[in-house]
Amino acid sequence: MKVSLKNFINPVFSLLQSLKKGEVITYGEVAKRCGLSNPRHVGWILKQNTDPDKVPCYKVVHSDGSLSNGYKFGGPKEQRRRLDADRA
Repeated sequence: MKVSLKNFINPVFSLLQSLKKGEVITYGEVAKRCGLSNPRHVGWILKQNTDPDKVPCYKVVHSDGSLSNGYKFGGPKEQRRRLDADRA
């Protein structure tokens, strides 16, 4: 039985909404906490986000701390700007 990634959208979004100001999380940690078998699936789920102010997908980074080239809302420069603003 194949599980649809759509079933993980709400858990992932809820996890991101629970993060505190200035907190970041890796794709791998999101996958682990939400029961996903592959951190790459988190990327697909984040692409479903339509409101980065409501669901702070910019807080998700790679395991080495690098930013996503595919950040949906403006690329890595915008992700960096949002992260910096979140720390202020």
